[in-house]
Amino acid sequence: STLSTMDLYGVLRFITVVLVLTVVQFTTAKICYECTDEPNNGGFPPYDAECAQYDYRGHSNTWHTDGCSIKVYDTGYITRLYSDGYEDGDCVYGSGYTECFCTSNYCNTDSFCDDCTDLTTENTTTTSSTTSPATLTCYECINCGHIDDATPVIVGEYMSCVTTILLESAEVIRGGSSKEHSDGECSQNTATLSCWCSEDLCNGNTIEL
Repeated sequence: STLSTMDLYGVLRFITVVLVLTVVQFTTAKICYECTDEPNNGGFPPYDAECAQYDYRGHSNTWHTDGCSIKVYDTGYITRLYSDGYEDGDCVYGSGYTECFCTSNYCNTDSFCDDCTDLTTENTTTTSSTTSPATLTCYECINCGHIDDATPVIVGEYMSCVTTILLESAEVIRGGSSKEHSDGECSQNTATLSCWCSEDLCNGNTIEL
């Protein structure tokens, strides 16, 4: 028997809805790296001691969201996860961390949120038209107990340089921090010891545990 006009309309409408839902689901799915090197994180995202590698290429997952993120803690820990509702290049400055966002597959690597600038620095640069923003040069490396001429450096609008030691593995992480700390300030918890300084390349002391 032939379909009536009403039946045909219903079938076409159903197919259209299915196609729209499929397209929406496909276009909003993102593949993000998913990990943390925080050993006491409660199990999510999954722990991976290599998560703090700058060019991490480890565990990933597909999420029906519109982006990915990297969260850099002042303690030196790194979390890579999905995100939703942020534009590519957006930054969030939380208590004890900086989080940056991107919107393509596998985009949350090859960065420690290097392009994010602390809000206090942004306010300074927008209200002063005659003073250039201060920059700080810091050593930036992972698992580097000592530095040499080949050690990478990073130049940015940082408030301090930081050296973080993972106490369990004795791994040393060096980098720049967007948070202001007193020169020589140190903070220790059960997993890490972090020390900050405020001069160029000041985080280059040899660390031996």
